[in-house]
Amino acid sequence: MKLTLRPHTLLGKLSAWGILYFIISWVLVALLQPRLGGPIGQPNSFDWLMIFFALTGILGVFLSLVGNLIALVWLEDRSLLGFLAFVISIPIAVLLAGFLLSHFMEKEKKILSFILTHK
Repeated sequence: MKLTLRPHTLLGKLSAWGILYFIISWVLVALLQPRLGGPIGQPNSFDWLMIFFALTGILGVFLSLVGNLIALVWLEDRSLLGFLAFVISIPIAVLLAGFLLSHFMEKEKKILSFILTHK
């Protein structure tokens, strides 16, 4: 199959839009949250909207990673935009997964140390 500029399969197109959505949503959160967000500890409705954008952006990255992997390997969608989206989504997904797992593991470590010290 020849190399094209844009993806031709639905998964390839969805993956490209997923990484684009992540970039746009996180830039919006980074720019708008300090200016329009509420004080720390007192979230307002705008803060909840920013949390929603951040979480859906995270879903967009993982959708882009998995969708591009399937589109590139299984469906043989060889496109420059697909390769670029896949290369960009790998480090972002690894960093996000590491952050989310380390936060979860820190809580588990505290619970485990509490159980072991209070026998």
